[in-house]
Amino acid sequence: MPMEKIQRKIRNRKFLLNLSLKYLSPSNKLIIIISQNLDKYINLYQSNLYKINTSNNNFKKSDDITI
Repeated sequence: MPMEKIQRKIRNRKFLLNLSLKYLSPSNKLIIIISQNLDKYINLYQSNLYKINTSNNNFKKSDDITI
């Protein structure tokens, strides 16, 4: 999934969670489901960032080695 799409989903989930927390209790099932869903997308986003970062670092390290 493209990073922009993940970011959009995260923004939407955050907005929905913040809005619903104004009216519902944090222990409400709906709030818990939204929160878990938000965590899933944040995790996916962070893992994609990690993959991009490590691949860039590996590329740079291989270029630095000269004999």
